[in-house]
Amino acid sequence: MLRKGKGGGRIIGMARGMDKEIAAGACAGRRGRPKVKPDEEQRVRIVERAGKLFRDKGYGPTTTDDLAAFCEVSKRTLYRLFGSKLSLFAAVVAAYRFEMLALPGDYDDLPLEEALGRIFKIDIDDETDRSRLAFLKVIIVEASHSSDLRQVLRTYGGDKARAHLAAWLDHQRKLGRIEVRDVENAAQILIDMLFGSAISRMFSEFNWPGSARRREYAHHCIALFLNGVLPRAAVSDR
Repeated sequence: MLRKGKGGGRIIGMARGMDKEIAAGACAGRRGRPKVKPDEEQRVRIVERAGKLFRDKGYGPTTTDDLAAFCEVSKRTLYRLFGSKLSLFAAVVAAYRFEMLALPGDYDDLPLEEALGRIFKIDIDDETDRSRLAFLKVIIVEASHSSDLRQVLRTYGGDKARAHLAAWLDHQRKLGRIEVRDVENAAQILIDMLFGSAISRMFSEFNWPGSARRREYAHHCIALFLNGVLPRAAVSDR
């Protein structure tokens, strides 16, 4: 297992320089040696592939040997770029967060309903929706048995998503497009409306509806939410 690292906040950040040893070797003029990918490019690729492995196999059963083989890198590279399996998982959660909620982003030129539809990615295809919900199910199940995973899920998933959505709602309030006293609560309510039903259905005998039914449900949630936060004059004019 990878050693524990503390650099969770630096997992997906600005690109660091290439490893000195590798950089030195690359500059030594050894013919036929393949070019080394920049660190940030490697991180992005590893996070993408690790996400698929965690989704299909689960966090606990996945070893660092599995990760290195599936991501087609050495364990040394995993150590250097992420420091621990948990830190790599945190990077995957951060990446999947944007797949669930497309924020930060600029949607000021769109009507509110269309903006929220894009933020919550209502129009993704069924395969993409199943993939992101499958990963969500894995981390919810495993986090219930691990305080470390719960902390990662809160810090890099739920808390960040809610904070970004609250900031967007606050911006819309300042523009005079909505009226809401507590943007933090409003953000949580909206997230619960859009994802709460999907999450509850993961653990029941009912399947989350696909395509048209899913989009219809999401649009209905957004419409109900907006009717509660639009300025009173706007509601009376509708």
